Amino acid sequence: MNPNRLKILYIVLEMDLGGLQRIVNILIERLDHEQFDPYLCCLDRGGLFYRTFKKGGAGSYILGRKPGPFDLKMFVKLIQIVKDNRIDIIHSHNGCSLYGAMAGKVCGVKGIVHTDHGRLVPDRQTAIWEDRFASSMMNCFVAVSKELAEYLASVVKVKRKKLITIINGVDADTYIPFSTAEKKLRKHELGLNMDAKLIGTVCRLDPIKNLDMLVDSVPAILQRIPDCQVVIVGDGPEENRLRNRVANLKLSSKIIIFGRDENIQNIMPVFDLFVNTSFSEGTSMTILEAMSCGIPVVASAVGGNEGLVDNFNGALFPSGRADLFQRSVTDLLGNENMLRELGKKSREKVLARFSIDHVLKQYENLYRTLA
Repeated sequence: MNPNRLKILYIVLEMDLGGLQRIVNILIERLDHEQFDPYLCCLDRGGLFYRTFKKGGAGSYILGRKPGPFDLKMFVKLIQIVKDNRIDIIHSHNGCSLYGAMAGKVCGVKGIVHTDHGRLVPDRQTAIWEDRFASSMMNCFVAVSKELAEYLASVVKVKRKKLITIINGVDADTYIPFSTAEKKLRKHELGLNMDAKLIGTVCRLDPIKNLDMLVDSVPAILQRIPDCQVVIVGDGPEENRLRNRVANLKLSSKIIIFGRDENIQNIMPVFDLFVNTSFSEGTSMTILEAMSCGIPVVASAVGGNEGLVDNFNGALFPSGRADLFQRSVTDLLGNENMLRELGKKSREKVLARFSIDHVLKQYENLYRTLA
């Protein structure tokens, strides 16, 4: 490797499918490799993006963290990785702030950065204390939305002078709208109702995503829009329970759970409407991807969602208000002209404000400043 390049060590828990992991993967693959050498360290396990790391990375590690508050043996391994590779900047992500900050301090790296991609609801007090303590050793603490930055300042007590906001971006050349013919072909390939209006969501099937509300709302939506179908893409701890819930409600023909899919760009453009019912979000990558595909969005008014969705490209509803969620969905699905117009606005908004190239430049400038 070129000794003049800055060596960046990304520290994550794992690199499986997810918004955080996609952002880290994009940074690794698309950083200016004339200036930066990216390294990757997974504290727990690898995953899909770990397996593709060799496309753009300098070195990769899985440390297999042991259960418990602090794995000292793993921490020693992390320090050795930092020293052996002469890392310049450590960039940690959710769940890794303390390990990253302490390793950076022990090894005397040029810069320590952490990006917070969103908080649990309710937030764990131990996580708040950990991030608060870790932030005292860091040069910079990045939030992916303005709302999250305010939470980090007021609740986690990260010093405001260390806080910056870098809102996530999307690769608009990968996530593109389908033509009418492409939609029909893909619907056929996926085994979906060719004439149905499709409500879609893509997420980890986790309690924080509040998918029960989506499932339970379908009967009410069907009363107004009988020819609609719901598509849920993703896997996670809630998958089996959600499948059973759908079956018990006798909605299996109306709610299709595809499970995990690594090529979301080939599914998302068939949706007529994208929905996000989460209790908490940072800046949702799947909302940005849906917008890039030219799809209007109905989302809960939490976290960074309020900076992505408005009346020009969809609708927001108060978190947990199933009645207002149902009204927004049925109002939009019942007006095809409005759907098309809002879809165009979604795509335009991404191109104007949420380019992944803009995100890359901000992180590259941050690394150079710290070095």
